[in-house]
Amino acid sequence: MEASESFPAKISEIEKIYEFISFVLSESGIDAAVETLFKMAADEIFSNIVNHGFGGLRDGDVKVSIQTGDGEVSMTFRDRGRPFDPMSIPAPDISLGMEERLVGGLGVYIVRGSFDEVRYSFENGFNVFAVKKRLHGAA
Repeated sequence: MEASESFPAKISEIEKIYEFISFVLSESGIDAAVETLFKMAADEIFSNIVNHGFGGLRDGDVKVSIQTGDGEVSMTFRDRGRPFDPMSIPAPDISLGMEERLVGGLGVYIVRGSFDEVRYSFENGFNVFAVKKRLHGAA
């Protein structure tokens, strides 16, 4: 199954993105734990797009696509905000205490560790951020 929907680049849209994820994954028979993982990733990715790509001020849309099948689930975000590669953020030093750590990077670090594939590219004027998860028990 493949589904796409566009959302305004406003933080207030995250609940609608959660609903979209829930609908697509439940229609595909994907379990709640995987759904929660994709919602967590959507929260991080979408907030980075709004805050860094659009600066929280510019108008724009973010297209979210979800594809299920062949024992995996992928989700892609496409937007025309300023190019912002969250993969270029250094991994945080998690051995440091919260007070000693630099702000930022923890969410991307968690997303990177939670998915089988995570990639960013800038293609034809679009930021493209994609995550993919292979489902357990899939061949």
